[in-house]
Amino acid sequence: MEIKFWGTRGSIPSPGPHTLEFGGNTSCVEVLLNSGRRLVIDGGTGLRLLGKHLMEAASPVSIHLLLSHGHWDHLLGIPFFTPIYQASTEILVDGWPPAFQAMTRVFDSHMGDGFFPVAFDHLKARIDYLNRLAHGPLEVEGARIDAIPTNHPQGGFGFRIKEDGHTMVFITDSELGADRGQRLPEFAEFVRDCDLLIHDAQYLPEDFPERRGWGHSTYEEVVTLAREGGVHNLILTHHDPGRTDAEVEKIIELARQLATGGPNPHYIDAAREGACYRLP
Repeated sequence: MEIKFWGTRGSIPSPGPHTLEFGGNTSCVEVLLNSGRRLVIDGGTGLRLLGKHLMEAASPVSIHLLLSHGHWDHLLGIPFFTPIYQASTEILVDGWPPAFQAMTRVFDSHMGDGFFPVAFDHLKARIDYLNRLAHGPLEVEGARIDAIPTNHPQGGFGFRIKEDGHTMVFITDSELGADRGQRLPEFAEFVRDCDLLIHDAQYLPEDFPERRGWGHSTYEEVVTLAREGGVHNLILTHHDPGRTDAEVEKIIELARQLATGGPNPHYIDAAREGACYRLP
């Protein structure tokens, strides 16, 4: 499978000269399976760029859209995803169940107070809600997708995707230290021996006195999870909107220092908009 980042930022887009290296668009990750089937995790503002890319290919768009949860920074790109206005487009939606309801309300609440001038019912794409991951694994053309509830206000899902013996895990908006980290063993089993873990590391340890309970993790907690779960490669994501490129680089350095001396993870970096990874 091939993994590409189209949006890496958390909470709100943060364009500007100080976010060019890691990107200012909010969460959106494309996973291209070996079969050619395209999965998209989250519909942040990075989804607009992916839509432009897909339209340039001049072929019908068909995707599985996996929504981690229903907060606005993970849905903002959906109204600007150009293929959603094409009758030839097919979008199969799964993930955290309330997120699909939130996605439709971005367009229209049916009470005249939506957040976008085009109503959901007027979209031309075929959009089907599967609602399978809430009840068990989802099989997509030889790949298996599992979900785990995250520690986040109003709830959410992290995803584990396994194909041809290789595994990637995507967990965003999850506070690993919630309830004194009592769920850490559960998360460690979910990420066990995965080739690539992409995990929210929005906060620094010193941020927590004011932001505990907001549903995000520190790089220290994520490195601990990666080591406990035997993760091979780690990518930190959901960068704080106020974090500059230089500050994200510092977090990478600190995370690598923390992991020194252990067998895993072998590789640690931060998610960069446009970066692509291939699991053979």
